[in-house]
Amino acid sequence: MSSKILMPALSPTMTEGIINQWLVKVGDNVKAGDIIAEIETDKATMEVEAVDEGKITHLLEDTANKQIPVNSVIAIIDGEDSEIIENKIKIDINSEDTNDIEIQKHKQILDSKISQNNNSKNSEDRLKASPLVKKIVKENNLDLSKFKGTGPDGRIIKRDIYSNNIAEEIPNTSLNGDITIPSTMRKVIAKRTLEAKQKIPHFYLTIESNVDKLISLRSKINENNSVKVSFNDLIVKAIGLAMKKNPNTNVYWQNEQIYQLNDIDVSVAVAIDEGLITPIIKNADSKGLNIISSEIRELAKLAKTNSLTPEQYTGGSITVSNLGMFGISEFAAIISPPQSSILAIGKIIKKPIVVDDEVVVGNTLKSTLSADHRVLDGAVAGKLLKDFNDIIEDPFEIWMKSSDMEIL
Repeated sequence: MSSKILMPALSPTMTEGIINQWLVKVGDNVKAGDIIAEIETDKATMEVEAVDEGKITHLLEDTANKQIPVNSVIAIIDGEDSEIIENKIKIDINSEDTNDIEIQKHKQILDSKISQNNNSKNSEDRLKASPLVKKIVKENNLDLSKFKGTGPDGRIIKRDIYSNNIAEEIPNTSLNGDITIPSTMRKVIAKRTLEAKQKIPHFYLTIESNVDKLISLRSKINENNSVKVSFNDLIVKAIGLAMKKNPNTNVYWQNEQIYQLNDIDVSVAVAIDEGLITPIIKNADSKGLNIISSEIRELAKLAKTNSLTPEQYTGGSITVSNLGMFGISEFAAIISPPQSSILAIGKIIKKPIVVDDEVVVGNTLKSTLSADHRVLDGAVAGKLLKDFNDIIEDPFEIWMKSSDMEIL
């Protein structure tokens, strides 16, 4: 009896994956647990294991740089000769990638159907050209017959239009730059941030805090502490404690339902070359500062090498995004679905402030909470941000509830 291996869903938000490389070939014998392939997701590169023992009889072919939907069959163990793997690779018929054989085949089929249904059209319409080229030609009133195609079978593609000697007839503002094919992660970021802004009713709350005592606490901790604690570590601990006081904010909206979380897990935005990823600190409210600091550093290293496991970047209802190190004084961030909020931290700024009716020089920090109005109302989100402000302005609670801290 045959056994089918499917493209796994390695995270709740994963819908597609790319097979980076097969580690087996047809005819190889495998047993359950053997690594058969490397899969690239929107977050990391993961390994796929065989689920049964037997001989690899079928592998999905022509998978390089192709998005394969989750739960599609990618391999068969002990399959019959009559069995086939249906190729469900996603094809973009508007692509201008002339090296993509599958896309070109799809375009040729499309062109053939168009030709059959439009025999009465003139010779210009019967010239081989991509849908994008036909759109450009129509919009700019150009004669398609003046262009020589350099694509497969003489197909006229976009570069033929802009490299032709009549290119000056076409208004193209992109001639002075380059076109870059986005990575899988960048495509997913583009899709999800667009959907988040379109579908999540964001509202924003900003508070300014006096962080003189927070700076003093950090200095005292780092004087003799084996682990150097950063301001971001203190922020993660503080928002964890604030959420502990406001359990009604530890929620998210999904599938027309409200999910209440028991554990307080805080995601931390980490910038990497391909974009952004948010590893998560589990139980941030109860962990000590040394543990939080060490975990953030370790998770950031794994993120930069695409080595995070789904458990390390999945969950939680809030993310901390800190751009203070870049000199950004204040900003509003986009919520990362399905979470319900994100806390944007700016730069600590020294300026005149009023303390006990006197003007003094103090250190201030602006924090902006982006909240999902489907599950968080203004008063609820405002209470969370106010409690966070109180904690970082008088941070004794941060130290007191970090069991790995020395006596100061």
